[in-house]
Amino acid sequence: MWSIISNFFIQFLDPLALVAAVLFISLFLIKKHPKTAIWFVVICLVVISVFGNTFFSAFLTRSMEWRYMPSQQIEPADAILLLAAGTENADTPRQRVELQDSADRVLYAAMYYQQELAPIIIVSGNSERAFSAKTLLMELGVPEDAIVVNADSSNLRDDISNSLDIITEREIESILLVTSALKMDRTLFLLRNSGLAVTPAPCDYQVTLRDWQNLTNSNWRTIITQLLPTSAALEQTFNVLWEYFGLAYYRLRSIF
Repeated sequence: MWSIISNFFIQFLDPLALVAAVLFISLFLIKKHPKTAIWFVVICLVVISVFGNTFFSAFLTRSMEWRYMPSQQIEPADAILLLAAGTENADTPRQRVELQDSADRVLYAAMYYQQELAPIIIVSGNSERAFSAKTLLMELGVPEDAIVVNADSSNLRDDISNSLDIITEREIESILLVTSALKMDRTLFLLRNSGLAVTPAPCDYQVTLRDWQNLTNSNWRTIITQLLPTSAALEQTFNVLWEYFGLAYYRLRSIF
């Protein structure tokens, strides 16, 4: 029951859901409190214009993603910890496991295994993500006996907690952490007291160096074509804000 309640309120953290809720409330205020309704509409316009702006979204995303950049020289580890995401089960009418943007994690984990940087891959996630990621890893040439699956996680904290149980059981001392660059800071914070030697291996960057240079070159063509908000930028802003709020929550919880 608590899970349903929390998920209900969490959806309002999405800027689009928040705007929709505020506009809905404004409909009931138009007759009796027209000035309040106008202010609510103005707030909605500001939220959409700022959070949905490509420049703002890219700036915010870069501020989180670029904290950890890929290393040209990665040292071998005892295991690869893959926080699975972006893979979809081969449910009808799909013919095979299908991929979203964040499935880059699986491709990178397979690449690191084939480079012999670790002998096993620990795949963590919920049942759908974990087992579809395992299937994809096997299609990419990783043998089944080199894959350890943790399929009982519903969030990032569970991912780390359950994975640490496996790591302790197998007496693993060092890991290569494969996850999206956007989530790397929060994940490393959860691993800070694990005693493990953790090598970050971020991937799935949403803002590349070329993207950033194109946006900041003060070219008038770029500016006038990026003025209006987009749904993609709004969603990306929400994803970054979620990481910032999550990291702040973890830090406060560690203090108190």
